[in-house]
Amino acid sequence: MDWPADLRPAALKQPDARSCGAASVVAARVLLTSWRPDDPGTAIRSEHRRLTSSHSHRERFQVPWPRRLGTPPWAVANALTALTGERIATVNARPRPGLGYDVLVEQVRTRPVGVYVGNRWLPRHVVLAIAAADDGAAVRVFDPARGDLVTVPRERWQTHRVGAGRWSHLWFVV
Repeated sequence: MDWPADLRPAALKQPDARSCGAASVVAARVLLTSWRPDDPGTAIRSEHRRLTSSHSHRERFQVPWPRRLGTPPWAVANALTALTGERIATVNARPRPGLGYDVLVEQVRTRPVGVYVGNRWLPRHVVLAIAAADDGAAVRVFDPARGDLVTVPRERWQTHRVGAGRWSHLWFVV
């Protein structure tokens, strides 16, 4: 999947320290539809409120979450389900990053994939995987903290040296 030519990745840079998940969902919407936000910062903040509320994008109950803690994986899964029409699951990749990477590569061949990364103790950041190399040697991600596209080689995913921001460990594939 290619990033659209009519919107720079920097336009979707997260406006605060908590909205990486929301910025990733907004980026997924941009990739999957013809929609473009008039005011990206406002769109990301609005998305963050929705993702942490008690109602999902599918108008179902979801466990509410304190906004100051970021975006929960189940909310990203619900948002991606609403965007793609596919049932999206959350895969815990922390104990087996090699298997998590294989799941990521297979999923990103058909849709954008939310990826939680963090330190050895906690998931702390969400990026959006948008493409994999044909041979699976690397995955291209939108990093909302940087507002940029970054290519991360397989070895870095599999050895907990992802390097998205200061975060090293692969936690969840959504």
